[in-house]
Amino acid sequence: MSTYYWGFWYALIFLSRVPGPYLKRIDAQVQQAAMWFYPVVGAILGLLLVGLVSLCLYYNPQVSLLLVGALVLGLWVYFTGAMHLDGVADTADAWVGGLGNHERTLEIMKDPRIGSMGVAAMVVILLVKFAAIVALLQSSADNSALLLSGLVLVPMMARAGIIGLMATTAYVRKEGMVSTTQSAASLRKLLVMATVLALLAVLLLQGQAGWILAVWVGVLALYRRALKKRLGGYTGDTLGAAVEIQETVLLVALVL
Repeated sequence: MSTYYWGFWYALIFLSRVPGPYLKRIDAQVQQAAMWFYPVVGAILGLLLVGLVSLCLYYNPQVSLLLVGALVLGLWVYFTGAMHLDGVADTADAWVGGLGNHERTLEIMKDPRIGSMGVAAMVVILLVKFAAIVALLQSSADNSALLLSGLVLVPMMARAGIIGLMATTAYVRKEGMVSTTQSAASLRKLLVMATVLALLAVLLLQGQAGWILAVWVGVLALYRRALKKRLGGYTGDTLGAAVEIQETVLLVALVL
């Protein structure tokens, strides 16, 4: 089997709880090839969410959208294994507890315990995302393109966004979960992914595409600036947090 074949399955298993085959290869080449499929994993997760919405509406067209929104959020968290939420918690705890100190911030991120700031950050992210999902369901009652944008395109953009952070920012730890993939995060990959996602945004959102793309780039630029100022680069936890932050902000931008 080719490196890209195993790279796809590695990406799916690494970034989600969607079942996959036993990985016969998990070497550095496979891990680096997997980066091409990060947005694809986002699309798969999104299509599963759209499938859930369709199933609920087919079973009961009058179903409460609050209930559907809660189910969508629950499935979203389940299929990502709460991995990105863990990044939110660790990053929030370290950002506040580090008191502006680089080494102290990195040290707190390694602590497996979650503090009050981490819990608060997760609650805020989940609350805002839930409200945005419900608003999206209400707004997309007669607009399936908007639903696809929120539940499929947004997860794709969020996972491509971390490739952008990796391609333009240094990894600050000597060893870690993403240390073997850092070199594969190239500007070429970023350009290809950004072009494809921009075309999808124009196809689905038409006139609103420019606004969403501008918000996406702006969020990533501000987040990257904060990472460089505090840490000098990124860690695995901050990448996980980046996924949640992008998804939440982009969902809000879609429905405002």
